[in-house]
Amino acid sequence: MSAIQCIGRTALALVCASAANGGWTDDPAINTLVSGDEVGCVITHTAVASTGDVWVAWYDSSAGYDVRLQRLDEHGVAMFESPVLISDQSLSWVQEFDLVCDAAGNAALAWASETSIGATLVNTSGDMVWFHEFGVGSGAFLGSPQVCGTDDGAVVVGWLQDAPSHLQRVEFDGTLAWASEVVLDEGGTTAMSDMQASFDGSVLVSCVHYLSFSGAKRLKAQRISSSGGTMWGLGMVDVFTSGSLQYGAYPSFISDGAGGGRFDWYETSPLRVRLQWIDLDGDVQWGSNGLIATTESSMVHVAPSACIDDSTGETTVFWVRQSSNQSTAGIQANRFSQAGDALWGSTGRQIVAPTATNVILDLQAEQIGPVASALWIRQAGLGETVLGVGLDEMGGMQWGFAPASIGTSGGEKTDLSSGAGSMQLVAVWAETRDGADRVFAQNIHQDGTLGESTGCLGDTNGDGVVGTDDLLAAISQWGPCIGCVSDLNGDGIVGADDLLMLLSSWGPC
Repeated sequence: MSAIQCIGRTALALVCASAANGGWTDDPAINTLVSGDEVGCVITHTAVASTGDVWVAWYDSSAGYDVRLQRLDEHGVAMFESPVLISDQSLSWVQEFDLVCDAAGNAALAWASETSIGATLVNTSGDMVWFHEFGVGSGAFLGSPQVCGTDDGAVVVGWLQDAPSHLQRVEFDGTLAWASEVVLDEGGTTAMSDMQASFDGSVLVSCVHYLSFSGAKRLKAQRISSSGGTMWGLGMVDVFTSGSLQYGAYPSFISDGAGGGRFDWYETSPLRVRLQWIDLDGDVQWGSNGLIATTESSMVHVAPSACIDDSTGETTVFWVRQSSNQSTAGIQANRFSQAGDALWGSTGRQIVAPTATNVILDLQAEQIGPVASALWIRQAGLGETVLGVGLDEMGGMQWGFAPASIGTSGGEKTDLSSGAGSMQLVAVWAETRDGADRVFAQNIHQDGTLGESTGCLGDTNGDGVVGTDDLLAAISQWGPCIGCVSDLNGDGIVGADDLLMLLSSWGPC
């Protein structure tokens, strides 16, 4: 991977000081060094635990694409003296891998090697709780590794094995829960795309399905119970029924907070963004082909990323907006009610105007309390920058009139990933400031500020006060609510314990 060069010794000294001292900085030109002395870092993944801990994983390409892992506490301080070596590999190629948190805040990872799909659970001390290899001896092509933490403390691992996809549940102690792997096979190729937790130990799974290399590529979904049964019938549910995904696209999706999922993708002919909602029972809510994010036809629309406001159930989707010949690029967004109404108009809202000097990479959407945010890498004539915006429910810019600067050290950046907690999000990327690709991170609060927080637990709307609005938000989210901002203890339920925590922080922060 290419990288960023520091300009002058002063900048390099600041970077080294950041690495030595640890912790979040409020200077977008410094950021927090995650990978330490490790070099050749590519393809980052980020997961934020309910405790505020941040897990970061990446491939170390200096000696065969080894998988490495680091944990930062909520203040951005590295918890391991050196990154943990998860898998020592001697590969000249690389596939995507996956990283999530389990219900207890441990890190679960899945990756592909030459002969197996590896998966492990790493506790907060950096020790492997369990390790498994799947597909060993099958002689099959193994790819598309995915992993998901369930709400009852287990982990489900999924992967492509030749044409169908396979899944296995691993209990916390490492026991394989299912006597035989669950196989998802719709004929042709049924390739793992993403997984998210649902209720009662179940998971939602999405797969890209196609009958031939040149045929239409559709997105399908299924809910798998904790016992390994399909809960939405024998076959998979169609996310959309006509059109096709771009070849090589494997879209992610997000939980709806009530056991279902919200899906976003872009289709070909024409290039445009769509969304779909499938509820807990497997019922399609937004028509057989989903919603069109924008009715604008003079531009093309690709690379969407969505987030959901748990307090309202509304979905905000960001995407890259380009001229018809894709010579210019900008960012557009729209917000949709649960009924499927486009709340920011039929064409959406312009976030960044398309220009010929913009190249926009790795667009990521994250919800932080009431703020729908987006992060991306901008390549431009003056160098590369990690930028971000935060929008309120009306589409108002919350982090200033222009995108906020997250990483500004100049040069080339790659492989942006992100994760969000209740009070801040974290951006992670690879770049070279000192001659080799390393991993850097930066936190961003609800108000767009960087560095240490001045807020407090219970201030779920980020207004600096734990008060009536926060209490009403907790009441509106009462009960099972995965990922809700009012779930202060991170147990997947907004209940009495969260209420007591909120009341103990009552007043100005």
